[in-house]
Amino acid sequence: MADIPDYMRGFDLNEDWGFTPVDKAPETTTQPTIDPTVIENSNLELAKVKEDVSDIKAMMNEVMQIVAEKDTITKEVTDAETQERFKDLEKIILPFLYNLSKSDEPYIHWPNRGPIIKAQIDKIIKLTRG
Repeated sequence: MADIPDYMRGFDLNEDWGFTPVDKAPETTTQPTIDPTVIENSNLELAKVKEDVSDIKAMMNEVMQIVAEKDTITKEVTDAETQERFKDLEKIILPFLYNLSKSDEPYIHWPNRGPIIKAQIDKIIKLTRG
């Protein structure tokens, strides 16, 4: 196998995509013929499709405007809620860190820390995960 770049390692390089590399373009010997009636019918169909696409675009613009308005309302509510959650987290975490930094002693005596830490973890998870 040829040397492959690192970012390609682990990918299936033998998957058949239906093309084969060649050294030159294939030769064509016949010119394609075009039936004028097919083109006329296609133009009518194309005009109908363009009209349908235009209608779809107009509807999509209306939908996107409604979604944008909803996102704005949702973001405002979510941002206020998120700020409140961060303040509640600060009320839990900052006093803990402050109390740890109060003393210059090299050791901390902390009996019964298991249930205390577990209670704080539960509070934090409730705030961050809802």
